[in-house]
Amino acid sequence: MTIAGKTDIGRVRRINQDAFLVLEDHGVQLAAVCDGMGGAAAGEVASSKAIEYLKSVFEDNPPTDLALSGLSDWLQAAIEKVNERLYGLALANEKYTGMGTTMVAALIHGRKIAMANVGDSRIYLLKEHLQQITTDHSLVQELIDQGRLTEAEARVHPQRSILTNVLAIQPHVVIDRFVIDEPIDRLLLASDGLHGYVDDETIETCLRATSSLDEVTQSLIDVANAKGGYDNTTVIAIDFRGNR
Repeated sequence: MTIAGKTDIGRVRRINQDAFLVLEDHGVQLAAVCDGMGGAAAGEVASSKAIEYLKSVFEDNPPTDLALSGLSDWLQAAIEKVNERLYGLALANEKYTGMGTTMVAALIHGRKIAMANVGDSRIYLLKEHLQQITTDHSLVQELIDQGRLTEAEARVHPQRSILTNVLAIQPHVVIDRFVIDEPIDRLLLASDGLHGYVDDETIETCLRATSSLDEVTQSLIDVANAKGGYDNTTVIAIDFRGNR
């Protein structure tokens, strides 16, 4: 298994409010992408601190139950701890009031993959075809689920940036969890700087390329910037074909 991650400020923003993490300990890999939001530099603080806190949890108390359920439980507990610390930081510092961040994370042992989502960053799986694993925690996604909006309409909706669930805003956070225990080709974690502007067909084409993962991640960022680079873009690509 190989992993590569990249983040890019884009062509419009003055601050990169995205952050990512790739770690390994005794054959267990942890990958995460965060996209911060908030006034001034608060979004940058939220995402970078979320990654810092998750790294600390992993290094201080790595998962010991390597069953799929154990990996999933560890990931949920870790993100809950991250949220508690972020919420406390926001309460203690007036300049961070209202800050928040998304998080998608994958905890991997062999072909066992536990995943979690808060917000509208995404995880995609590539096997026979590209599959979106996570569901966005956003206003437009709720409208789609209610049948009041189509996917195409959601892409250009004026309120598409409104999120319904992020880290740091509340003392308790809702975390979506997903698990995989089967052979797959690749996994992609990405902030909405990618999927907000690049269609799934193009994402799949880039992810399916036989080039190195460093080149794959760069090509994904390049296509996002070619669409205007209106947002920060962060991607982590994971290749599992060596696990077979």
